[in-house]
Amino acid sequence: MPAHSMPVVLLVKAVEEADRTHSVLPLADREAATRETLRSLGLTTEQLEAHGSERRVARALAERADRLMAPLEQRYPVLRELVGRLRWPGWLSALLLAGAFAGGLALSALDGSRRINILAFPFLGVIAWNLVLYLVLAVAWLRRAAGLTGAAVKPATGRGLTAIASRVLARPLRSLARKTAEVHATLGQAIAAFVEEWSHFSAPFIACRAQRLLHLGSACVAVGLIVGLYFRGIVFRYDAGWESTFLGPSQVRDVLSVLFGPAARWSGVPLPSTTQEVAALRWDAAGGGGDAAPWIHLIAVSLGLYVVVPRLLLAIGGWLAEWRLRRASLMPAQLLAYARRAFGAAGRGLRSAAVVVTPYAYEPPPRTIAALQRTLGSRFGAGVRLAVQPLLHYGEEASAGRSFAPNTQPATDAHVLLFSLGATPESENHGLVVAAARDAVQRARPAPELIVVVDESPYTGRLGADASLAARLEERRELWRRFLAEYGLEATMLDPGRGV
Repeated sequence: MPAHSMPVVLLVKAVEEADRTHSVLPLADREAATRETLRSLGLTTEQLEAHGSERRVARALAERADRLMAPLEQRYPVLRELVGRLRWPGWLSALLLAGAFAGGLALSALDGSRRINILAFPFLGVIAWNLVLYLVLAVAWLRRAAGLTGAAVKPATGRGLTAIASRVLARPLRSLARKTAEVHATLGQAIAAFVEEWSHFSAPFIACRAQRLLHLGSACVAVGLIVGLYFRGIVFRYDAGWESTFLGPSQVRDVLSVLFGPAARWSGVPLPSTTQEVAALRWDAAGGGGDAAPWIHLIAVSLGLYVVVPRLLLAIGGWLAEWRLRRASLMPAQLLAYARRAFGAAGRGLRSAAVVVTPYAYEPPPRTIAALQRTLGSRFGAGVRLAVQPLLHYGEEASAGRSFAPNTQPATDAHVLLFSLGATPESENHGLVVAAARDAVQRARPAPELIVVVDESPYTGRLGADASLAARLEERRELWRRFLAEYGLEATMLDPGRGV
């Protein structure tokens, strides 16, 4: 799956799993995206479920997520902001590398003098730091290699840069999820679930990128130091030498042969061959030192051999590790299960929505059922299958719980509780039915959506066409809204003459 598609797929997945009532992402949108995706790719559900079709499933999931993400971002701009925060800005990488290069330039002029101490910082400090790091990396690699050959060794997924990257990535996104939850609980829950899944999935990739930037940054420091030395050597006259309290000329000669020997052999710049030549480079009260040009060449070649080339190779290795990760993560297991739900026979994208309707205390006329069919079609898609249950009479409230029990109902996408606006809602009868239906659907697995519909036609029929009675109609609507809000539900008003 393309890298840019993975966060969109995971975000749409989180929204679909959190939005059980389809208030954030209507089922009709999900069905349409599924059908259009299958049609555009020329695929069937059977082909997607075929063995060895992971690439095909990944492509289908990515295209379906793109189709669903467009309306989601339009309705909820916070999702566009969330996806934008996931993208690593290219300018930030350039800025970090430019800063590392500038740091190398600053190191070249750190002492402010026109002397280059061939045994002192910054040259030896940069090389020593890199050699220590190479040793640490080698030990870590050997430990991982030993772990791969050992028995019952688990990968250390929560260590090092991976764990740091996961924490750094998730912290600002969790803050965004909390702020969103304050104004939209379902969307905040979806974002929180996405952050956890995305941070876990992307942490190894972020760690590889961070390693690559660190290696390139170290190479830029060395290049900056080299450029700084040559530039200052062109503008100013430098002397090169050494001074030490504990080392004599013979020891310094040995040190120089170790430090600069490979660079001298590769570049052809000779090192002092005798102890007397090394002693002549020693700064003392009588003077000392020598021409800095050959030493600048040796320092530049040494930095290239010890720092620039190894760091570039390590950066390439980090890029290859990230490439292998992307190849291995073509289709994570959790996305395969999600794809089966989205495209498979158990998913809602390839079948019509099943809706059970239970009227209470009044017999809905055919035009009410037809209007309800149209209304639910706009919500769940065109293929809505209504199953109208027998009327639940006044006085049967005690048995309402059994009517809505999951084991007495087939698998449904939604359960509609149908009331008449002509009735005055009362807690001892209407309230018992509402509570029984609410508790029953919450216990069901998977939980269907509970929709409470109030048919306005019995009440408007009594009021007639008198426009002056519109205020009474609105008062009755508000009465039902407040009543159902006490049970944590919303009232859907239905006028068969004009829909919802």
